[in-house]
Amino acid sequence: MKFLKLINPLKKGTKLYSIVKLKCPRCQEGDLFLTQNPYNLKMFDKMPDKCPVCGLDLRRESGFYWGAMMVSHATTTAIVVIVHLIVFRFYGWDIAPNIIAIITVILLLFPIVFRNSRAIWINLFVSYNPAKNIHNNTMTKK
Repeated sequence: MKFLKLINPLKKGTKLYSIVKLKCPRCQEGDLFLTQNPYNLKMFDKMPDKCPVCGLDLRRESGFYWGAMMVSHATTTAIVVIVHLIVFRFYGWDIAPNIIAIITVILLLFPIVFRNSRAIWINLFVSYNPAKNIHNNTMTKK
């Protein structure tokens, strides 16, 4: 009997690795954001124009990340439903505990949801290709 190998979903080369680690989807080495701290509110949304390792254009085109708003909306909806179910278990249909809990959780998780939504969105369009980095790139710009 052969044992099945468990695949590590956070292994470099997977989309999940790039999303969870907030790395460039093509090389998975460069950071998607200028700062690692999502709670640095002056810098939490700042992205480099290009990946410093592979040169991937992270700005893509004007309005590219608008699609990330739909990912953020779906994620936020799931969070609100989960928080509501937890609060409902203890307080029933009382509106005040629900609103307080939902607003608190959404405000605390906003920077994380924002960043992960952008990472998910760009990963839908860019595939892992470790061969393409600035040092190995033989193409020259004219």
